[in-house]
Amino acid sequence: MSIEELRKDSEEFTKLLGEATRKRVKDALVKAKAEIDREIVNLEMKAKHAEERKHVQTKRYITELTEYAWDQSDKFVKLFVSLDGVQNLDESAVVVKFTERSMNLHVNNLNDKDYGLIVNNLLEPIDVVKSYRKIKNGLVAIYLKKAEDGKTWPSLTTIQKRLKDIQNQDMMPDKEDPQDALFKIMKKMYLQGDSKTKQMIAKTWTECQEKKMEV
Repeated sequence: MSIEELRKDSEEFTKLLGEATRKRVKDALVKAKAEIDREIVNLEMKAKHAEERKHVQTKRYITELTEYAWDQSDKFVKLFVSLDGVQNLDESAVVVKFTERSMNLHVNNLNDKDYGLIVNNLLEPIDVVKSYRKIKNGLVAIYLKKAEDGKTWPSLTTIQKRLKDIQNQDMMPDKEDPQDALFKIMKKMYLQGDSKTKQMIAKTWTECQEKKMEV
């Protein structure tokens, strides 16, 4: 029986108590009304606890995304992040925050997990207002509006560009041991980089060591 129906019964017992004149009848009515009132209180408490549980969110740790693809046109640098089932989420669950030199993707509660991707130190500045994202089938496409139309980005971030420069040995100082200089540069970039950049640094370092052994 619903709380509303029980309240109506309680009100009816109150009316009967006002009309009753015999003690035994009044006692029976008081007892019956008390039982109904207790049931109302119990149901109200259960409803309150259920509502509280509904609003208490289970803490979910963010799973860091490390894989993405990127491309560019004259006006946009485009990042593509694969996530199965992302198209089924509400639009508000997929949020991208932009700054002039970074972007931060957060996907909330996809199959009971949160996901995040941060790309810092973009190679060139972007137009924050005109940057946006689209949700596609199993994919989040992020469009970074170039501040300077028509300018080609050779790399996505400054760190990735420096890694390429290292591979081409364009950053080796003349007065310092090349191996020490390489280690210092790569260590600094490793500390500044995101997960994907750190993977690239590790790969570059390994390749450099292998080339050294071949000499």
